[in-house]
Amino acid sequence: MKYFRARAASCLAHLLAAAAAAAPVTAEDAIVIPQGTGPYRSSLMISALVDDSRPDPFNASHVRRIMVSRFEPVSRDCHLVQVPYFPPVTAALESEILGSYEYPKGNLDRFVLEMCEADKQGYPKEGKYGSGSGGAGGGKGKFPLAIYSPGLNTTRLFGSLIAQELASHGLTVITVDHPYDVDIVEFPNGDIIFGGRVEKPTANSSASVEHALEVRSQDVSFLLDTLGIEQGDDVVMFGQSFGGAATATSMFNDRRIRAGVNIDGIMFGPVLHAPLGSASRNQSFVLWGSELHLTDEDETWNTFWNALESSEYVDYKKEFAVKNTTHGSYWDLDALVDVAGIRDELTELATYLVGPGPGLRHSEIVGKYLSSFFLFALGKQPEDPILQEPSEEFPEVVLMRS
Repeated sequence: MKYFRARAASCLAHLLAAAAAAAPVTAEDAIVIPQGTGPYRSSLMISALVDDSRPDPFNASHVRRIMVSRFEPVSRDCHLVQVPYFPPVTAALESEILGSYEYPKGNLDRFVLEMCEADKQGYPKEGKYGSGSGGAGGGKGKFPLAIYSPGLNTTRLFGSLIAQELASHGLTVITVDHPYDVDIVEFPNGDIIFGGRVEKPTANSSASVEHALEVRSQDVSFLLDTLGIEQGDDVVMFGQSFGGAATATSMFNDRRIRAGVNIDGIMFGPVLHAPLGSASRNQSFVLWGSELHLTDEDETWNTFWNALESSEYVDYKKEFAVKNTTHGSYWDLDALVDVAGIRDELTELATYLVGPGPGLRHSEIVGKYLSSFFLFALGKQPEDPILQEPSEEFPEVVLMRS
């Protein structure tokens, strides 16, 4: 523990120096991430939520806090403002991490989201940032709610583009950072928490991962409580990599979540041995894989699929794969390199990390399919033909089984 604290303090000092040395991004230097392809634009509110009833499971010296970003669908007839994609210390840390994979340095702090202005913009004095005020936990809202959980040792902010894409199709999307298992969490008061507390599973033990899944599930339930969500409300969840397993675990523990999607993540947790759904509420699930991550290749997906089939309360299940994709295709970095125009500069190692592209196309596909599935599962629209059969509009997508 002493080593961890000393290392974190040294890392923080280095990152604060790097963030302070970075020149402010001018309008000319900004790399603008486009809005989603659906009929809506979106506003953005970012805030901390504090669970006073729960000591942090990774650090009992303080109560549990999470950071969330809320992407709210709004009319396309709005005033657009530019919001930093990363706060400065996070940009500095992620640049260091990605640099070890030969990702080019010097551009992460230049990315900006183009959001609809709500009440005020930029970095208010209390330290929040976004395109509106009122806090990301500001009630249910009028659109169905989708919760996003990121991969292990990443950040929710690398899911901002896909969140914006789903919001453009009429879903309120809230992305969640889970402190101590994501790379870094910056809080409005200046507190910074680093990750690294969750050990990778081995053949003999997955206890650390199982614990982290339960903590994430508790975070999600706390978020739903904060929003005033009740049984029968329109709530769905999705996650990339480890966030996909967290989605299934959260659905198992909290039946308020009607439907979920695991995006290319190995499955862990109780759902491998017990089915989703209950007499009080049916649940639906989609497995969304990269080209080589299929049930034939991942035994955990096969085990989970069998558990889905065993439940009379799972009313819909499908598995999709997308041609010419890798695990890296399902976080924002795959699209960011295209927006920045640097894909041709990537080394083989960096391309392995990022994915083969085209990133914006992959975001469009995921946004369209996931929103169609969620709105169907919630009874908001009929099942879209793209969920039933090959699509001329999206020939990259393959329906593996249903």
